[in-house]
Amino acid sequence: MNNHNAQTANSSTISSAGPGLALDATPFVGTSPPGSDLDLGSLRLTQSFGEVAGIKKLLTTVPCRKPSSQAFIRVHHDASWRMPAAILQLKDDGECYLVTPELFPELAQEVRPKMLYAAITRDGNPFIWPINMPGEDGRLDSWSTSAHLAAELAGERWIRLVANRTVGAYDVVEATNLSEAPAWPDLSFEKLITLSFRDKIISSTDHVVVRRLRGEM
Repeated sequence: MNNHNAQTANSSTISSAGPGLALDATPFVGTSPPGSDLDLGSLRLTQSFGEVAGIKKLLTTVPCRKPSSQAFIRVHHDASWRMPAAILQLKDDGECYLVTPELFPELAQEVRPKMLYAAITRDGNPFIWPINMPGEDGRLDSWSTSAHLAAELAGERWIRLVANRTVGAYDVVEATNLSEAPAWPDLSFEKLITLSFRDKIISSTDHVVVRRLRGEM
């Protein structure tokens, strides 16, 4: 009697779905059978997923620093993508400040002339590479000399900069199997410099960094 009632209830439930509609009693089956490994190939994002999604990375920060010893880099080959500048570099954290030329004589003890190269890493992150320029006596230390040579080589090939303390200069390691061109952002050199130094320009001796170095605050 109970079995008959259950069958009757099931029948009424199915018929209440209405004409033309059928309830599928087949259990849900996933894309992979139970216990099997996932098909990673069907789940992996391509390198161009940003283009597919319609998104674009906006560059907001360009650091001023020397290259990491573990990263291969390129330098922009165009000579207009580099400039000599007066740079005040803090020894504690390596932070670089761009000093206006008229202040250079007054801050000569703290400021060093440097060549600013536009450089970029393999993953497309640009940075400004500051390298010391010769002083008034025309002399330049071996570290800076080798860094300039490395920057010139990086204009045509992927290189890595490694400190050789025995020699007192940088060794240059070339990535011989890397042939792709660097993916420079669609920005001018002026824009890269602006992003790097937008809030780090010293145009007066009243600047907080100068006052701290002079012990005025």
